[in-house]
Amino acid sequence: MGKTPANTDVRFWRDPDLPGVEVRYSSYNEEAFRDHAHAAYSIGFLESGRTVFQLEGEPHAAVGGQMVFIGPHMVHACNPDSDSDMAYRMFYVDPHWLSSVATEVFGHPVDAVSFPRPVADDPELAALWRTLHEAIMDGADRLEKESLLVQGLADVIARHAEMGGPGEPAGNEAAVRKVKDHLAANLTGRVSLDELSAVAHLSRYHLLRVFQGAVGLPPHAYQNQLRVDLGKKLLAGGMAISQAAVEAGFGDQSHFSRIFKKYTGATPKQYRDASA
Repeated sequence: MGKTPANTDVRFWRDPDLPGVEVRYSSYNEEAFRDHAHAAYSIGFLESGRTVFQLEGEPHAAVGGQMVFIGPHMVHACNPDSDSDMAYRMFYVDPHWLSSVATEVFGHPVDAVSFPRPVADDPELAALWRTLHEAIMDGADRLEKESLLVQGLADVIARHAEMGGPGEPAGNEAAVRKVKDHLAANLTGRVSLDELSAVAHLSRYHLLRVFQGAVGLPPHAYQNQLRVDLGKKLLAGGMAISQAAVEAGFGDQSHFSRIFKKYTGATPKQYRDASA
């Protein structure tokens, strides 16, 4: 991966009436993403084209019209099949929305939901989410957007989800958590493998093997993911790209832009300039 995609169209929407929800429209005809993860649920559909995307190391095929569901922190990479001109709309939804609506759907508290099948044929549901996106683009009333979002989430949960989410593999959970916490607390620092080894109380080799097995990413890629996530928050708040690069722990703006595009398929400017 890592090529610069050609003929791309990438747009973002962040509506203040729907906090914790971000919408993305993208079209690609070349490889655009490396393995990455989101803290949010990813719910969307392909407008056109086809892809075989990797999710937690397993391939899943999707074509135009199909829905796609990816849980939070699940490592994935979605790139178009060659010359398929893939276009999709994706909603990144904070887990609070899912747990809240799931509690209403199931009638008792639900902390998380998971999707046993990440790809589904559900034209009616895709039409509902398209209507929500159009309402956001058109600046519809808050009640309309909230109603569409809650109905869309309820239908996703009732038709395609299960209660509970995937956890980290058994064994070494505490070591993995300590490393995650240390990386999160030192985004702007130059963290060494020896340092992480000491934090985890594991050998360097064992740490790399355990962390990759539990998270799906090696520690350096996970740190880059955290930095990109922070950069997105800063850019969404209107911060200058050069300042966001420094605050997110990157050496300079060019490094920030290069890593940001590898993980998001968009430039920092495209992301920052998204309409509300």
